[in-house]
Amino acid sequence: MDLPGHGFTHAASPAARAEQPFALADMAAALGGLLRHLGAVPRFAVGHSAGMPVLMQLALRGDIAPQHILGVCPALVAPPAWYVSLVAPLLATIVESDAVAHGGAWMAQRTRLVRLMLGSAGSPLTAPQLARYEWLCRQPDHVHAALAMMARWDLPALMREAATLRTPLTLLAGRQDRWVPLPSLRRAAARLPSATLVDVLGGHLLPEEHPHEVLARIEGP
Repeated sequence: MDLPGHGFTHAASPAARAEQPFALADMAAALGGLLRHLGAVPRFAVGHSAGMPVLMQLALRGDIAPQHILGVCPALVAPPAWYVSLVAPLLATIVESDAVAHGGAWMAQRTRLVRLMLGSAGSPLTAPQLARYEWLCRQPDHVHAALAMMARWDLPALMREAATLRTPLTLLAGRQDRWVPLPSLRRAAARLPSATLVDVLGGHLLPEEHPHEVLARIEGP
């Protein structure tokens, strides 16, 4: 499923955004509500990148109780505490403006920004995959949600709370991942008693780069 505001989800109105911004707890609450509406009770949960913190938050809230959670290139490397408390709130007021979202979408359409950004992930993409990412980054609503999410998330708080999580976690890391570097992820994994870190060849976009590797981890446990 797409995270709230991302991909093909419907964009919330400005009033709804103010009431439920794209912070980690808000996203988990929205997805928890969706699961209840669908009557879905997942036995195995998989999250790529930012999806892993959302799944951990869902488990901590009691919205899901899977037998296992797999995080693919999980975005669990938190910025420094001073950034979270001082810079992020100021940044959120800037990046959440419609002008910034439309400007980002305009740059994605008229410059090589998306190709340069994806090139830094450490994963080679096929032409159709790259075209799909470029299309996605040209949507102002998606750009708004992605920037707001990055500005509002409090990963240090999640990592402190996640030390009590007993659900088995597998963290599948790409050795060439430049967005979530392996040494930093190892340090984060050491703080999670139920986590097992596995590193494989690949970059941050591992599901596109080596889908069979990811599928094997889903079928394996």
